[in-house]
Amino acid sequence: MAEINIADSRNRDARVQANSVTSMNVVRWLDEGGGQAVNRKILRATMEKDIDAMLAANDDDLEKVAQALVAGDPEIDLEFYGSFLSETSRVFVNPKKEIVHRVTRFDVLIDPEGKLKGKRPKESQESNVAVEIPLTWTGKKMPKAKIFNQFFFTGLLQVTHVNGLTYDFLYDMAKELAEEDAMMLLGGGKSGNERLVFRRNTPEYTGFLEGRIEGEKYALLLHLTNMELKTPEPPKDEASDAAKQKGDA
Repeated sequence: MAEINIADSRNRDARVQANSVTSMNVVRWLDEGGGQAVNRKILRATMEKDIDAMLAANDDDLEKVAQALVAGDPEIDLEFYGSFLSETSRVFVNPKKEIVHRVTRFDVLIDPEGKLKGKRPKESQESNVAVEIPLTWTGKKMPKAKIFNQFFFTGLLQVTHVNGLTYDFLYDMAKELAEEDAMMLLGGGKSGNERLVFRRNTPEYTGFLEGRIEGEKYALLLHLTNMELKTPEPPKDEASDAAKQKGDA
């Protein structure tokens, strides 16, 4: 659950809640004994037993590593492998596999064909969804069908009220969008042109607000995307052939 500060089309703002939307699990997986099956994290390997460690222990000779594998099981730690993991944290390691605490992140730029265009140091991004300046309506409304055919959505949040006043506030927003059957682009910052950042140094998202109403009930949904669907340009040969055929016609 996250708190956001959001404004409506009349520049009135309020702090409300944004909850992740998850679908109900309609399928139950049972084990042989009829018990409920659950997902568990299991330790698969450790750095002390990986290929780099075995190479270091065998003079960097793959032949010796192969002989060691045939003679025994040096890649398996019988005491730890297969144990259940509960609380885990992601860490960064250097080539020596030592934990590092200061890292430089890069943004990798990829073209529509999946080729690397370049990379640049990643700028530190602070959250802008629950600050003094509210998320604002940019005035850019788009039909739902066009948006869903143009963007790939990776997240969905339901914006909910926290009291009676914010109920009326959000209901009016949902009603306005529902009546126009459109979605509104949200922006952060003073000028309203910033993408949405929910936590420090997390991915930036473009947010589209959708409204639905049914009597006195409403649903205000914030669709999140960081990927726009674009048709790749045809190779130069195909483009020139198409232009030539058009000229002949």
